[in-house]
Amino acid sequence: MTSTIRFRTIFWGPILTLLWVCSFLFIKSTLAVDFGGGILINLKFLVGLLGLLVIVLYHIFDRPSAETTRLSLTAALTIVWLALIIFYPFRDPSNVEYSGAVAFFTLLGGLAVSLLWVRFFADEII
Repeated sequence: MTSTIRFRTIFWGPILTLLWVCSFLFIKSTLAVDFGGGILINLKFLVGLLGLLVIVLYHIFDRPSAETTRLSLTAALTIVWLALIIFYPFRDPSNVEYSGAVAFFTLLGGLAVSLLWVRFFADEII
């Protein structure tokens, strides 16, 4: 039986995701890009949007097999979910307005991550 899994996709997808998460952690919120004409965009937002675009386009144009793409996206979702749990300030007193909603959707994301990994561990995919 031959394996249809390409480890290059599974390896580079999470690395791109780690770089994307690091862009949120290490870029200050006070930095901005001035495009001229009154267009001023936050640098963290711009890099986050471009990073997400790179990750999506990487998975669209690097088409090994459906299972490889699903496994790479599951690893990427797991990294994003863990980063949200570790780095989001749930107990910050100035963040009372949104912390409950973010906590609820973090729990739902954890359920999705668990279901996706159960699917890969339950089947003999590799």
